[in-house]
Amino acid sequence: MMNLRANLAVVLISVAFCFTSTAKAISIHDFGKMNLDDESTYIALLVSGAAEMLKAHGQPDQASKAIAFFKDTSKDGGVQQLASHIKMVDALNKRNAINPNNRAPVYQIEDAMEQTLKDEGIIVPVSYLLTINQNFKPSGPPRPRTTGI
Repeated sequence: MMNLRANLAVVLISVAFCFTSTAKAISIHDFGKMNLDDESTYIALLVSGAAEMLKAHGQPDQASKAIAFFKDTSKDGGVQQLASHIKMVDALNKRNAINPNNRAPVYQIEDAMEQTLKDEGIIVPVSYLLTINQNFKPSGPPRPRTTGI
């Protein structure tokens, strides 16, 4: 009986490790340290990955809408809206960090992307967005961190 419990514990720990390792997000701080090319690549991969998920779930119109939204360079376009959401998420994280009773999670770039798409009527769960760039590695040198994002 003891051996069965030990084996079960090992299996449960292994499974839990698999789930936690696949949900790797990028922090607002780390995103802000990337050079502009790496930032652009990261966002483009999120958008294309979201579009692929939408297509796979029988929503090609939503996929096209997401792509068009991020190709729009106006102030109402996806890039500008995402930048706004990143600033809001960063401010929320900072506010949560100073509250000793805070139990809210630390929000990441993928959370800002989920909200940006949601505001446009495009539903892509953050759990899926977390799977898209799990192996992303910036290719260029980081930029020095100044004020803001």
